[in-house]
Amino acid sequence: MTGLCLGLVLAGAACAQDNRAPVADWEADLDAFLTVLHAEHDNPYFHTPREQFEAEIAAYREALPELSRAERITGFAHLVALVGDGHTWMAMHPVPFDGLPPGPGFRSLPVRFELFADGLYIVGAPSGQADLLGARVLAFEGVPVETAMARGLSLLPSDAVNFSDEMLPEWLMQAELLEALDLASTADRITLSLSFADGTTQDVQLSPMGTDARYDWIFSRDTGPVGQEDWVRVAERTPVWMEDVPVPSRALVVDGVAYLQILQVGNGPQSYADVAAQAVALAEQQDRPALIIDLRRCVGGDGTLNPGLIEAITSSDALMQPGRMAVLTSRRTHSAAVMLVSALEQSTPARFYGQPTADRPNHHGETNIFVTPNSQLPLIHASEYYQTSTPDDDRLFVTPDVEIPEQFSDFAAGRDPVLSAALTDLKG
Repeated sequence: MTGLCLGLVLAGAACAQDNRAPVADWEADLDAFLTVLHAEHDNPYFHTPREQFEAEIAAYREALPELSRAERITGFAHLVALVGDGHTWMAMHPVPFDGLPPGPGFRSLPVRFELFADGLYIVGAPSGQADLLGARVLAFEGVPVETAMARGLSLLPSDAVNFSDEMLPEWLMQAELLEALDLASTADRITLSLSFADGTTQDVQLSPMGTDARYDWIFSRDTGPVGQEDWVRVAERTPVWMEDVPVPSRALVVDGVAYLQILQVGNGPQSYADVAAQAVALAEQQDRPALIIDLRRCVGGDGTLNPGLIEAITSSDALMQPGRMAVLTSRRTHSAAVMLVSALEQSTPARFYGQPTADRPNHHGETNIFVTPNSQLPLIHASEYYQTSTPDDDRLFVTPDVEIPEQFSDFAAGRDPVLSAALTDLKG
């Protein structure tokens, strides 16, 4: 492991739990995962050199006997994260696919975190703790939040840095994980140092929910546990791009401009190609034809469908003029969505707005799930390499032409400066 992670697990060894499975079971789980990784991943050492990877594995094996169950899980997660790509990681919460075991079984905090350009904030809470809404997290049991985030990121894909930032808030809500990373003295009581809008600071203690409590982890931001009604959110209103949308994509007109929002590259009640054609038709019906393609909530799908969308756009003479098309991206723009970004870069005069994408244009993809035989931990891993740009394109992500960081104040007010900037340029 890295010096950071190895030091943490060794420091926590004295508090190892009694419910640990035999070390041999964990070693067998690791061996089983490495066998699958070497058999199916196109290049598991593209990011971390093999010599370093094997040294970290050896350090983990050596530390195993003295580690608690949570420390064994977080140490394992760190090894998986060393592969680096955004399709290879271990979830710290239940994976939302039918038939899978629940994973680590960690308990979640009763508040929702979200990471913005200006810090980590509480964006959702039970109504009885509504006074915590909008508080910025300064520390976890005295450990500065920057250090805490670095420890959390050591368990997330180390090459797909923006995608890891997207998942980090949920990782830092897992009580047993916080204890394993030495961010809490006990998982039963988590101490947060918070800063409030009025300038005051306060330490608060939170007890985790039960293991049966479940959030909707599909990249939701501020929703409460499933079935919990007494839940409040910091956002004053919901902007168009964050509305609940029951279909993979939709086409509508926003402030006189055609708007195509894609949440998943896939077919719904309408085919993906039909929705794209509908968006192009809406654009061409306007006095000044223009199209916005919003990929900020699109975490992937079936990339083989993207050529149909590209064909619909490139067939429109009106949209293929400079200044007639805007593409909105964020750190959630992942997998097949990045493939679409790459195709739009190469095939259209679109201008890009927002935040950098989740991962590389040329990236390792496909979502395969392997469950460790003894600890029953679902592990996600890549198996295919997708070159969607030129062979020499080594960008870690696609940076938009107009980069607009996401600020907490905009989120809380329900503002969308990214969409506003695109609309201003297209209508100007």
